[in-house]
Amino acid sequence: MPNSRFTLTPLELVVFCECLSSEVCVRIFQTLLEKRTLNISAISRKVGCTNIRGLNHLRNLARLGIVHEEFYAGRHAFTLKKGESTELMRQAIEAMETREDG
Repeated sequence: MPNSRFTLTPLELVVFCECLSSEVCVRIFQTLLEKRTLNISAISRKVGCTNIRGLNHLRNLARLGIVHEEFYAGRHAFTLKKGESTELMRQAIEAMETREDG
């Protein structure tokens, strides 16, 4: 894992920790890593949560700049953004999985 420095505000750090501590939020992130763009129903179905719960987690990820939300034709669609926060989330999840295995 590269030794990178990331910049987060205190509020972003709190939201980031909440996301990492939620198994559902981590699964949502991993699902978007695989599929890139999905609507809320598809994400909820793949992750195994309600649309409301999934939407709350997705909006937290959007606050961090990890996810972009679009609303068209009566549906919410979410796309994983490329950027520092997305990379930090990916590396943090990878580190957590490595720690659990070891």
